[in-house]
Amino acid sequence: MIRSALIGLLTLAALLALTVAGLAPPSPRDSGEGFQAVRAHEHVKAIARAPHPTGSAEHTRVRDHLLTELRALGLETRVQEGVGVLPLDIDGVTPMGTMRNIVAVRPGTDSTGRVILAAHYDSVPAAPGAADDGAGVATILEVVRSLPPGQRNDLVVLLTDGEEQGLLGAETFARDDPLAKGTVVVVNNEARGVRGAVQMFRASPGSAPLIDLYGAAAPHPSADSAFAALLSILPNNTDFHVFDEAGWLGLDSAFVGGGAYYHSPLDDPAHLSLSSLQQMGDNTLGVARALGDADLTKLRTGDDSVYFTIPGTLIRYPLWLELPIAALALALTVALTWTLRRPARSPAGDGSASLPRTLAAVLLALVPVLLSAAAGFAVMPLLGLIRPEYDQMFTGDPYRPWLYQAALLTFTVAVVLAWRAVLRRLGATALAAGALLLVAVLGTLSALLLPGGSHTFTWPALFAAAGWLIARRLPGTALPAVALTLGLAPAVLLLAANAVTSLDIGLGVGGMIAAPHFALFALLLLPLLKQSPPADAASPGRRGRAFLPPLVAVAAAVALLAAGLFADPFDAAHPRQLRLAYAMDAGEKRAVWGTRTDTATPGSEHFFPTGAWTTTTAQPAPLRAPALSVLDDQTTPTGRTLTLRLAPTGDAPVTGLSLPPGAAPARMTVNGRDLTSTGFAYHAPPGELRVTLTLPPGPARLRAFEQSHDLPSLPGYQPTPDTVVMNPLATVFQDHPL
Repeated sequence: MIRSALIGLLTLAALLALTVAGLAPPSPRDSGEGFQAVRAHEHVKAIARAPHPTGSAEHTRVRDHLLTELRALGLETRVQEGVGVLPLDIDGVTPMGTMRNIVAVRPGTDSTGRVILAAHYDSVPAAPGAADDGAGVATILEVVRSLPPGQRNDLVVLLTDGEEQGLLGAETFARDDPLAKGTVVVVNNEARGVRGAVQMFRASPGSAPLIDLYGAAAPHPSADSAFAALLSILPNNTDFHVFDEAGWLGLDSAFVGGGAYYHSPLDDPAHLSLSSLQQMGDNTLGVARALGDADLTKLRTGDDSVYFTIPGTLIRYPLWLELPIAALALALTVALTWTLRRPARSPAGDGSASLPRTLAAVLLALVPVLLSAAAGFAVMPLLGLIRPEYDQMFTGDPYRPWLYQAALLTFTVAVVLAWRAVLRRLGATALAAGALLLVAVLGTLSALLLPGGSHTFTWPALFAAAGWLIARRLPGTALPAVALTLGLAPAVLLLAANAVTSLDIGLGVGGMIAAPHFALFALLLLPLLKQSPPADAASPGRRGRAFLPPLVAVAAAVALLAAGLFADPFDAAHPRQLRLAYAMDAGEKRAVWGTRTDTATPGSEHFFPTGAWTTTTAQPAPLRAPALSVLDDQTTPTGRTLTLRLAPTGDAPVTGLSLPPGAAPARMTVNGRDLTSTGFAYHAPPGELRVTLTLPPGPARLRAFEQSHDLPSLPGYQPTPDTVVMNPLATVFQDHPL
């Protein structure tokens, strides 16, 4: 039995390795037909020479370059200009600004609507934006070159402005442009890292035919409705949010591996994975071809799908089948539990378990799952205690996270083994059956509460239960192990592979997803393990040996953690990340340097009204705050209406106005756009801003400010070796009592 179980475990491990390898992006191409990542990378190099946030000179250069490229491809190209406003509810100052979207059109021969290929061409102030979103823009350029002529539907290239500032360009286009009306299907490409599989992580609701089209047309599909279902109840902030709110159909894709490089100066062409670029290009090209000749009006039926990826294939079926499948998995698991009341017919045997013991094991199986989730939550804070620089990593992920990831998964195995050793008096069969029943219950609950997300549990439970039922009726020791191993294959494809690939999100978030999934997978392996003798029949030495495997696993996890610390030092190629800002009160001629920490320096809130900042006194810079003039002031018993003119100095890309901390949101109009907020930050101001502000009666206090990103030009700036500044920000402000 030991030999058969070992062979089964090794087989499942090999299947997991093959699955993870099969989900990896393809090798880049530099010749032949279709999308060529090497050619697209040349576009990335042209786009990501330097940071190009909205309103900067580099941003203008990138826009001019893209206009030239699109016109050379034969598209009717223009710039759509308008005032965009953040389309999300937030506490605090609202981003807005003058946006300049690039819009290019290739008319179709008999159009049923518009196919929009979308990406954003701005970057954050600290990053050249090779991945975010130079990869998306370059993908579109290369896809347009590769698309066949004479397609049925209109093709629109939409390169939005101001995504990083708050989806501002997308909001402008969806609100104002005629091409945003009617039947629209959008393919939006993004990145939150520099490598990894390109996941289609979100699709429009009620568009099962679009999912079918993606599954059939994308050469390297990667999607999971469980993740999409989770995103539907969580905040999200890609341009796709705006498109979805506008009623468009669409798909949102991104790669997220290598999150340590995200929004940093190292998001450059040298660190961008050409394999990820190839997958993004192949899938976008395949989907764009299919959409180009489809009847777009038939892609929204109101039906949804359950879908998930196994290497090379997108499995999909109607959402209405989800609950019956979950119920079937639960019923089969309950049937197995019932049969386990008596010994198996197999001479090898797998023990028996009373119903009370099995039901107790269901609840007790939650313990290792919750402990593993806690470990996933704690791994980055623990690393931060050992090496405080990790606390400053923007995405909660080290540069070289692989040994830490292995340590977390190994510790998860240790937790499951320790749980089994501690509760061995219940019996190995009862523990294994209770764990399987827990997975089936989780699948049913997910089908009821999170539609689209249950397959991760239901299919592993269904096949594991079937494999165990078959194993109980097979003779010998080898055949039952074969049946159990085959029954556990879906657990590898869904639970274990999901755990490993979730780590691409980063240890800070991915660890909380990966560890409990891997714990559930490890729990399902218990029937393959050798049955332990009853605790009361075991000798003291044997009872002690039961804890040897978890102790070995803990030691291995500690060793991997230590090896990770050794293998991931900070250096010039992998610098520390620092959130540094400068703020100056122009009225009082006082300035500070601030670093974002967990503890605020007393008085820092005067310079940084939001967040905790540690501040040190700085030398005032030769900066001026924008001039604020009152053009009209009318007071009624219910309110005070101010008409203001805010005149930028002309030197900064952001100009704004804010109410004092704690003030209630006020109604205001800024250059024709209405909003209710405690202030606004206007990106790329066109000149003077006209503001109408309605406040409660009585005295008021307003802060006029400007922001820029050039910290090295400020007096007293001292770069730190092997350190990069994330989101560099210099603010000059003046308070105005009115």
